Amino acid sequence: MGLQIEGQAACIMMTVTCGLSYLLYGYDQGFMSGVLLVDQFLDHMGNPSSFTQGLLASLYTLGAFIGSIFSMTFTEKLGRKTPILIGTCLVIIGATIQTAAYSQAQFIVGRIVAGCGTGLNTSIIPVWQAETLPAKKRERFGSIQYVLVCTGASISYWMSYALSYASNGEFEWRFAVAAQLVFATFTLIFVPLMPESPRWLFLHNQTEKSISILMRMHGTTDPNNDEVQKELKLINQAVEIEEMNNTSKWTDLFKNKSETQNLRRVMLGWWLMFMVMWSGVCSIGYYISYLFETSVGLSHNLSLLLSGFNGLWYLISALLPPLIISRLGKRTMLMTGALGMGCCFLTMSLTIRSGTYGASIVCVIAFFLYYTFFALGFLAIPWLYNAEILPLHLRSRGAAITTSSNWLWNFVTVMITPSVMGNLGWKGYLIFTVLNFAFVPVIYCLYPETTGRRLEEIDAIFYKTSAFVAFTEWTEMGHFEADQLDNLVMNLETTKAVAMDSQHVESVRP
Repeated sequence: MGLQIEGQAACIMMTVTCGLSYLLYGYDQGFMSGVLLVDQFLDHMGNPSSFTQGLLASLYTLGAFIGSIFSMTFTEKLGRKTPILIGTCLVIIGATIQTAAYSQAQFIVGRIVAGCGTGLNTSIIPVWQAETLPAKKRERFGSIQYVLVCTGASISYWMSYALSYASNGEFEWRFAVAAQLVFATFTLIFVPLMPESPRWLFLHNQTEKSISILMRMHGTTDPNNDEVQKELKLINQAVEIEEMNNTSKWTDLFKNKSETQNLRRVMLGWWLMFMVMWSGVCSIGYYISYLFETSVGLSHNLSLLLSGFNGLWYLISALLPPLIISRLGKRTMLMTGALGMGCCFLTMSLTIRSGTYGASIVCVIAFFLYYTFFALGFLAIPWLYNAEILPLHLRSRGAAITTSSNWLWNFVTVMITPSVMGNLGWKGYLIFTVLNFAFVPVIYCLYPETTGRRLEEIDAIFYKTSAFVAFTEWTEMGHFEADQLDNLVMNLETTKAVAMDSQHVESVRP
């Protein structure tokens, strides 16, 4: 039984609940940065090499990759809420094992188990949120919840700084690891109180419950409310289009019929998550204290302090997308973010190469600005975008595939960072410089704009259109009042009727 709140209050509670899992994700991005600097932790782990340190941090993301892939096999049957509860329980088990670890093997098992839970959660939560929030609030509220990613990272950095003054190093690292349990417990409490996805309910023949939740989220008791009826009509039409084209099996994700283009949608999401990870965010996020100390040459205490302030700056920067996403659109923000991050990495590379005191100040500023551009373009938008572009029947399975890309490349970048930055020095930063600059033309040419369109109306973008979207109408922001899906349904029905008439004529012809 969910909380009996509705309208704006229901949207806020939904956003907070979804955001709690991302707060945990953000916390994990940051706490290993401090833990890897604690001597007692390193002693328990057998004083690992830089490669092994990277492995200890990145195995969490390998677990998340496994969890996101595994979610394809059962989540569609269970709905949106139950898989999140399962994932959160796995996080709690994994965090407990990590906290109690006295060896590398124990810590690795805990990292992988907790990662499986996070992978499961992050593949479902964007779908649950996109399918439940009203269309006109989806983008603004959806981007707000990712502020909690930054909140989690900021908490971890400041906790690492505060714990560095603890006289007991054993307590320092175990407390930092155990704090994951707090955020996971809150998620476990809040999720059962929230409504199930109305689109999942509709798809599984629970129409009355679906309408009831749509009414609650729109803040009305009238089932004939214009917004409720509009969304209900679009859900009906989306289901009709997919059924007409026989695209409801999971194998249809890898087919590219011109009317639905499922494979194109999945690949757009998969490569967008590749861009997120190869923008360098985890290479900095997991190791920022380590990089300040080893690359920039700052003291241990100053590295931790600056990491804390960087977390606060990241949090402030994360407030930008909800304010401007409806004005600029997702494409513009993605391209601006990639261009800005490329410039920041170029600056880091050149200033680290210089090695002077003045250059180190500029380098620290570049680290801070990097997070501003990442928050602007790549923090929230890829998660929102991938849930939006996938078809209703296959949304949870498609989201599992696109999310797996995030975790696969997260694992790779986190694992190689200590070795790459340690061996290449300033040249290592050029890798991310080149990649970020390369993302700009890719986004411009291949990624359509989804801002301002209802969830089901985005299907029109993929109805017999070219993969090359530059200079087309699909680079422009949509309007919620548009009825592009109506035209698709009419065209399909007309085509179907003509085909049936033709078959009838053939059958009666002497």
